[in-house]
Amino acid sequence: MPAMPVTSDDEASERPKRLGLLLIKPSQYDDDGYVIQWWRSYIVTNALAVVASLFSDASDRQALGPDITIETRLIDEVVQFVHPDELTGWLAEFDYAAVLLVAVQTSQFPRALAIGKEFREAGYPVIVGGVHVSGTYAMTPGWDVGFAGVKEADVSLFAGELEPHVDSLLTDIVNGTVKPFYNHLAANADLGKAPTQRAAHELAARTFDRYYGLEIGRGCPFVCSFCTIINFHGRTMRHRTLANIESYLRECAAGGGRTMLITDDNFARSPIWRDVCEIFARLRRELGVDWDVSIQVDALAVRLEGFVEACQEAGVTRVFIGMESVRADNLKAAAKGQNKVHQLRDMVMTWRRAGMIIYAGMIVGLPNDTPERIAEDVRILQDEIPVDILSPFLYTPLPGSADHKKMVADGVPMDEDLNRYETVHTVIDHPLMSREVWQDLYWDTWQMFYTLPYLRTTIARGLKHGLPMVALRSTYVCSNTAASFERVHSGNSGAVRFRDRRTRRAGFPKEAAVPHAIRQFTRNSVILSRIGARLAYAYGLELFLRWEQRRGRLDRYIPEEQVPENAHEPGATSPGTIAAE
Repeated sequence: MPAMPVTSDDEASERPKRLGLLLIKPSQYDDDGYVIQWWRSYIVTNALAVVASLFSDASDRQALGPDITIETRLIDEVVQFVHPDELTGWLAEFDYAAVLLVAVQTSQFPRALAIGKEFREAGYPVIVGGVHVSGTYAMTPGWDVGFAGVKEADVSLFAGELEPHVDSLLTDIVNGTVKPFYNHLAANADLGKAPTQRAAHELAARTFDRYYGLEIGRGCPFVCSFCTIINFHGRTMRHRTLANIESYLRECAAGGGRTMLITDDNFARSPIWRDVCEIFARLRRELGVDWDVSIQVDALAVRLEGFVEACQEAGVTRVFIGMESVRADNLKAAAKGQNKVHQLRDMVMTWRRAGMIIYAGMIVGLPNDTPERIAEDVRILQDEIPVDILSPFLYTPLPGSADHKKMVADGVPMDEDLNRYETVHTVIDHPLMSREVWQDLYWDTWQMFYTLPYLRTTIARGLKHGLPMVALRSTYVCSNTAASFERVHSGNSGAVRFRDRRTRRAGFPKEAAVPHAIRQFTRNSVILSRIGARLAYAYGLELFLRWEQRRGRLDRYIPEEQVPENAHEPGATSPGTIAAE
């Protein structure tokens, strides 16, 4: 532990002691060993804000007594640099200090260990928590690959939810008795008693659209075999109090926040969805906040009475739906029984008529996939089950999922580099394709969907149904460019990429400063010019289609408007029958 600042005995006895907590949400390395970082991210890191709220509450409660104050510093490495040799200067100001690497996913675990090792060498305790640690210990505690490097980094691990254990962890930090492993998987937190989430304005300011996250609750009732959520947060739906949710939204609005991401895995299955929508709608009227809310729901959510209408009143403009596949055999293999292929078109059209941008998740590489089938699936998602934004994920057995547990038990060979477990790299063999073909198919899927002709169709649909056009245009263009130019998933991307030569992964050479800076400036200039050209094209296309709309000719640019009325009735040719063939 670093030495305390030099003071007289009287000064030391009179002033309260200080505990400094450095909370870091790590990023991950790209294929060239650089940490993936951006000037601004597109998605907010809400888990970091949630954890910080717990320590802010502990400080307010004087959890360590009136003689010890608690201060936190938040770093989201996706948009901030992490240089331990510089950050130790901040930690040295405190009587007690610790580093917490929070919400660490599997692909971020190698980077978390690299960061943690440097702080440990400087003498500070380091605790690593998140879905990788919790999911792996919950499902495959004997999988050695999952914790390779932990001993060398000399960090502590925390499995489970933090809420009930904040005070005991803080006590261990102050007493210098941090344990190597905290196993709190036995029982999940009672979110009804959890502290109110605090608005992290500094994190929102580092997102492109000033995004705030909102956690309503945790859990999901479904049993998708590829999902880690149900084995970490459980299948029982738990939620925060309505008073806490409203207090948080008011704090966000007071700080200028209007763009909200509800981070629940499935907002539609929260028992308080109606109440939450009413809070959004009431604050919309009372405070004059024009909310722009994003949610994630299942395909059956439109069947909940009043759900779509409540979302409209609340200001929901973007809906993410985990479709995964448009084929019954693949959905069965993924235990995604709640998705009914023959109902997908009606579901999508219900959301579109409500004025929502529709994001669809698609898994590339389910057991029955082939290049030919994926190409046909993309066409279906464009013309028959028409979504606006496609988010392809490469099938990955993530630690903490039922699929991963079975593969470990069966001895299936898996990649040992955890950095690749981010759903854009192949880490196992496919039964019908080579790894090379499968990997190429994944990136090809982005190109097949995000075409200029389909951009025209998407904008035409948006104009017809009153979608927020600025968000629709920019998301379409930027989603494609992230995959095309940076080879990262759009959910892990942002505006203007940084490549910090000082934090390059061990084993890669450290480049000379000037040539490196020139290469990065040139690369970013080329990419930004291409993005700018595509955005300009999209805007010009919108102006043209608005002219066509005034002339009553917009429907000619929307394929589904040409589909006969009975095309999707039972017995007729439909997406379900096509995909099943």
